[in-house]
Amino acid sequence: MFIWATMNSADQGVFPMDTAFKRRWNFTYLGIDDNDEKLQGKYVILADDYSQKVEWNKLRKAINNFLAKYKINEDKQLGPYFISKNIIIPSEGDEIDRDKFIDTFKNKVIMYLFEDAARQKKDKLFEGCFESKSRYSEICKEFEEKGIGIFNHDILLECDVEDIGQATKNSDK
Repeated sequence: MFIWATMNSADQGVFPMDTAFKRRWNFTYLGIDDNDEKLQGKYVILADDYSQKVEWNKLRKAINNFLAKYKINEDKQLGPYFISKNIIIPSEGDEIDRDKFIDTFKNKVIMYLFEDAARQKKDKLFEGCFESKSRYSEICKEFEEKGIGIFNHDILLECDVEDIGQATKNSDK
């Protein structure tokens, strides 16, 4: 009999269970970037003006590098499927559904970073937000407008955003 389960050691409430499982059963560690092959090349168009072509996998790795730089543990970083597979791997082609991604990114990724993983580093992480870096609702509003422009400059550089140009922007609307 096999029991397959995942545990995140960052969840302090399961720490006693986690150590009990580790003593009693074998386990396999999966690295933060393991199994991300299917995500490569999958992109989404962001910002109000449809100007940013962003690959989810590169964006999450850039965010993780920022978190690591500020000594935030790996178990608090974003795994390849932090956003559900059915959202980030399109059924056809390489373009992720924009509306689903934006909604999920705001309500899951930004909220997680804001309230947990980067709670003490909000000012640095969301340095592209000019209205208010201390209000979740304002960060989400600016994300809709600026896309990944809300983030730290290092994240913008590292995730290799493609400016898709005015001609493409107008034809996509």
